[in-house]
Amino acid sequence: MNRIASTLFLALLTLASPSRAAMTDWTEVQGGAVRLIASGALEDGHYQAGLEFLLEPGWHTYWRYPGEAGIPPQITLSDADNLENLKVLYPVPEHYDDGFSRSIVYQGGIVLPMQAVPADPQKPVRLSIDVFFGICKDICVPGDASLSLDLTPGSEADTVAAKLIARDLATVPVADRDGELQITSVAASQDRTSLVIKARVAGAEAPELFIAGPEGSFIGLPELTGHSGGEALWTLPTRGLSVSDKDNTLRLVLSADGRAIEHLHPVDPAWVK
Repeated sequence: MNRIASTLFLALLTLASPSRAAMTDWTEVQGGAVRLIASGALEDGHYQAGLEFLLEPGWHTYWRYPGEAGIPPQITLSDADNLENLKVLYPVPEHYDDGFSRSIVYQGGIVLPMQAVPADPQKPVRLSIDVFFGICKDICVPGDASLSLDLTPGSEADTVAAKLIARDLATVPVADRDGELQITSVAASQDRTSLVIKARVAGAEAPELFIAGPEGSFIGLPELTGHSGGEALWTLPTRGLSVSDKDNTLRLVLSADGRAIEHLHPVDPAWVK
């Protein structure tokens, strides 16, 4: 079952089920809707939650970095309570070219998994977020929502929410490590106008690379310039690359044959013009 079919199937289950404390109502915008979900009970010291987007055919929303155009999800805590940390995870996206610009998107239905860590595991957590996002088809529409859920340690598991979260959690890139799929080097070109990224991709036919610069960066998309002998080579212009005291990390996601890894690489100040 593909992503769109599974999303619609689980959405129908939700509609056929009684009201659930582990799901907010949908906030609708032109082209789609968004809601906050949670799988239920505390496990491994955190709650599994997720920001779920349901998009109409032909519409898309964006990865953590949108590419040449688009609005990425901007998620901020509002009046959350007993929440020590909230980590948002991003499943592997896809490239999209509308003939004018190239973007990094999600289509159909997608859950951004979240790990909500309580300050006191014995007490309930109030998970409250404000979300600003964009979805596009022939036009682009900004959307916003304020979403809240109460999570309690002894709550019953919500099987529909758990399946939705688990489906997309399985496609979140794992940490880069020595193996068949690996970023092997990131270096500046001789004239320092671009970065050269080398990767081991084993026998993958169509490896893809997604890159998000440090906060405040407005970079292009990497171009595949070589692929043979189990190695792939990309170039990325350094124009638009920015660093700050808070963030100097280049985030690279390498995807091939249903697998994905994430590689974090510090930006050399010499790369930034």
